[in-house]
Amino acid sequence: MTAIHVVLSTEPKGGKGGVATVIPLHLELLGAFGGVVHIPTHRSIPVWGKLVPWLISFFGCINVTRRYAGTKKLFHVHPGSGFCLLRMLALTAFLRLLLRQSVFVYLHTPYLERYLESRFWRHLIAALVRLSTRTVALTRHAKDLLERHGLSKKIKVIPNPYRQETSVARAKKEKDGICRVLVMGRIVPGKGFLETLRAFAQLPEHFHLIVAGEGPLVEAMRAEGQELALMSRVEWVGWISGDAKQRLLDCVDVFCLPSRVDSFGMSFVEAQYHDLPIVAFRHPPVLEVIRCEQAVYVDSLDPATLARAVIDAARLAGSIEPGSGRRWIEDHFGLSRVTRIVEEAITEISDTD
Repeated sequence: MTAIHVVLSTEPKGGKGGVATVIPLHLELLGAFGGVVHIPTHRSIPVWGKLVPWLISFFGCINVTRRYAGTKKLFHVHPGSGFCLLRMLALTAFLRLLLRQSVFVYLHTPYLERYLESRFWRHLIAALVRLSTRTVALTRHAKDLLERHGLSKKIKVIPNPYRQETSVARAKKEKDGICRVLVMGRIVPGKGFLETLRAFAQLPEHFHLIVAGEGPLVEAMRAEGQELALMSRVEWVGWISGDAKQRLLDCVDVFCLPSRVDSFGMSFVEAQYHDLPIVAFRHPPVLEVIRCEQAVYVDSLDPATLARAVIDAARLAGSIEPGSGRRWIEDHFGLSRVTRIVEEAITEISDTD
């Protein structure tokens, strides 16, 4: 199965969000099947970071096909949302129709359901699926959505892989009577950040909120925190990764992210790995990545409902067996398991060549 695997995606260095977390692991697991080349199509810098790397990537693809002429190649295209889907459609068409290459397209967008309800976006996604050799859906829910629109023929469900970034010694929770609730991720609409903050106005004083992340809603959150007189109970730690993230996950008591827009939810995976009880919105893709005995689900984002859920989750913490979350995550999303699923998908297309 030795081949050259070419990954076309956002540049993970300096990136923030699930895709930036997942791409390095994809690069690593593909190394089990041959050589790996990464061609960035997007960088985290204004305007030119979105356009120039994408244009250069066309020449990068030509260069790879020439350099490895005579060697089997498989291109792995990772589009995001919005205009990025259009850019990656053009790149996929170039690879399939002009360079005659095999292409896996990974649908990461959290807005898949909304896009499929729009005629324009539905046709765009349909073109991506039909052009691809295989299209990767992150969850069964995503595959079901595509199936309703007659687009499931080439779909393979492959979850995002996970492995703890570091192996630092586990930190001990402080026994000071404070219940620390973590909300973490890109601070954008639909993730439930503002709603979680509002819930703290109805929680007892010993509940404190830790906000980890960056995004366009940060200032709105700070303003609302001031208005609700909650700033003495809110800690803002910004975007964190590596050892700092692992220590933070060890030190908090509850993870709360009532998101309605996640396509997978790597933050839920990380929190469960650290045996944290979860508060989550009953959003179908998210339900697939959370084990029910470690979670409290909500169907409403009103402050009273979320406050009760946080209290219930804090009570749930004592019933979670130490290490059980880690075992569940490794069994479902561990690098070795996802590597086997990717191998199956590559073998399937190799057998049809």
